[in-house]
This record gives sequence, structure tokens and C-alpha cells, in this order.
Amino acid sequence: MRCGDTVIMTTPGSTNPIPHLWFVITEPDPQSDSCVIVSLTTLRNDKDQTVTLSPSDHPFISHPSVVHYHGALIVNVSAIRKLLAGNTIQQHEACTAKTLKLIQEGVSASEFTPKKIESYCKLAWQAAKRQESSIGTQPFA
Repeated sequence: MRCGDTVIMTTPGSTNPIPHLWFVITEPDPQSDSCVIVSLTTLRNDKDQTVTLSPSDHPFISHPSVVHYHGALIVNVSAIRKLLAGNTIQQHEACTAKTLKLIQEGVSASEFTPKKIESYCKLAWQAAKRQESSIGTQPFA
């Protein structure tokens, strides 16, 4: 699993049997093997509309949908891989860099994002930036 990957699954711990598209919005942490995922849900007037996506944003989307920041989760990547291997959930096409950036920016913009999720994401994105800049300065072995 990588940042930008998507899976189709039901909400963990929910009795709602309807599967949703979930986006991986942080790189997996190498120490905890965790990442943050957020789902899409149908656009309705009572929903958080911080980020609205349309069919042009991802092949799975068939109607206007919103990112459900309130339901964002920190998940164990190994557990997700096991569910994929067992065909309990399905991997879908990764999102574009543009769509990923829009979803990531919504984490801080949405008043519904749990503080724990927002803090985790900020730390993960800072670590990813540090890693990117250090890769460019590493001498060849």
C-alpha cells in the first residue's frame, strides 16, 4: 500500500454493508506499519462538503461524492494486505496526484477531521518531505 492507493471496502466495525472507496492519504509508517485512509460517500446536504469529487476524479466515482473526514481511520497496513489477499476487500485504481493533493488539503480544512487524524497526517507528511529532501542529498555508495 502506498499513498494514493485505493481500496473498496465496507467501513470497519460498521453494520452498513455498502462498500465505499477508501484513499490511502499517508505513506505507511515503517515503524508502526500504519497509514491514514479516508472514504467517499454520496453527496447529501447534511454531509461535510469540504472536498467534493466527481466521476472525472476517479474511475470508481459515478456521482458527486464527498470525502468523509470524520470517519478517517489509522489502519494497520499488514491487516489491509491480508484482507486484499483474502479477497475480503478489493484494490482499485490509484488516484491521481491532483486528487490526492485535494484530499490531503481537506484534512486541515475540514472542521470534521478528528484531531488525532490531523496530527498523524501532519507528522507523516513532514517525515515524507524530510525523506524526499534527504534522498536528493545522499552520496552514492
